[in-house]
Amino acid sequence: MDPLEVQLDAFRVVMFDGHVLEIFGGADQRFHVKLLTVSVAAPDKKGQRRVALEQSQRETDLLLDEDAFARLEPILDALRTAGVAFHG
Repeated sequence: MDPLEVQLDAFRVVMFDGHVLEIFGGADQRFHVKLLTVSVAAPDKKGQRRVALEQSQRETDLLLDEDAFARLEPILDALRTAGVAFHG
């Protein structure tokens, strides 16, 4: 699999190589697909979605507007294909 890379906003880039999901910007983070659980909330009143990434009892939340969520969807699809557990 070729790595997928998405710029969510001016401060964050998300990259997935098929095994490891990385978030760059601020405190860079890495998640392995075998340890990762993802929750995707329905849009709130402002149209924002919360994507929660959990690994080893550590959770990272991404609060995304409609455009950023649309850019992240190919990576979410690739995570599903890689066997990551999804909730919500």
